[in-house]
Amino acid sequence: MKVETFINAVGLIGDRHLDVEISKKRIIFYKFRKGAVAVAAAALLIFCPLPALTAFGVDSAYNILYHISPSVAQTFKPVHKSCEDNGIEMTVISAERSGSEASIYLAMHDTKGTCPYGEWDLYDSYTINFPNDMVGHCSFSEYDEDTHTAYFVVHLETMDGSKMPKGNVTFSVREMLLGKIRTEVNFDDIDMSSIPYEPETTTRSDINGGYAYKGLPESHDYRFLLSQEQPLCTPAPNVAVMNIGYIDGSLHILTRYEDNRHTDSHGFISLINNNGSNISKTSELGFFYFDDSNSDSYTEQIIPVAYDMLPECSLKGEFFTAQDYISGDWEITFPLE
Repeated sequence: MKVETFINAVGLIGDRHLDVEISKKRIIFYKFRKGAVAVAAAALLIFCPLPALTAFGVDSAYNILYHISPSVAQTFKPVHKSCEDNGIEMTVISAERSGSEASIYLAMHDTKGTCPYGEWDLYDSYTINFPNDMVGHCSFSEYDEDTHTAYFVVHLETMDGSKMPKGNVTFSVREMLLGKIRTEVNFDDIDMSSIPYEPETTTRSDINGGYAYKGLPESHDYRFLLSQEQPLCTPAPNVAVMNIGYIDGSLHILTRYEDNRHTDSHGFISLINNNGSNISKTSELGFFYFDDSNSDSYTEQIIPVAYDMLPECSLKGEFFTAQDYISGDWEITFPLE
């Protein structure tokens, strides 16, 4: 299941619940992690990438924006506000009001140049405080490797559609995931003609959530694989397949995501037939749970398929994980004019 197929996603953070509509079939996707409530359906107001803004300074950043698109630059107001903690400098570069919406452009600059390359994620730890009722969302825009700077767009919108008022906005962040990477892999090490039939199983009362296309069923209706001491394979950083087997008419795949609290590791494994088609995308089911220390998370995917079809199939995976994690106290209050 590829991320590009995600048609729509709306998140409620804390114990995170994502309703994702894929190929016009509904999937319920629960993902758990600490964070502040912050969500909206928002369009990014970025017309061009703006490399090296923080390295050149905020004045030059505004000049670059003006050179690229004068009409956009005339609506954005330079802010010139920064704060720093743990070697990361947060800068609010500019802000813009238009109708019922507002967009804010900000940068996270690695002043030591030691953070890994890749996408940054504020890990839903940000808060946006404004005296009026509105919704807000912060999205990653780009990472400039030369200046070690990640750029984000904050989008605000009034809840009743009224004109966005002037006033002070406070944006704060407590955690960041750094250098997020994506891995695609073929599971050549798993022999699909030797999948264990009816392996030893267990029941689970510690299920934290899951995903399904037609509402998440009760977990007590299913049997689950036991995690082996050694993984069958490690297809991506922080990812290990701990068991696989055929149970009650379905292929079960148990995957461990290590130190999930600080990596946000997650992904999917798809069952592909010999024609290259994903035969699991319309029926896949999965359950999530954590180990006793609440550090590693486990996902058991359940894919209905005839056992005699497995030798004609292969497994492909797509995984995401962060290379580093940092916490701190970044907060800026600035005027929205």
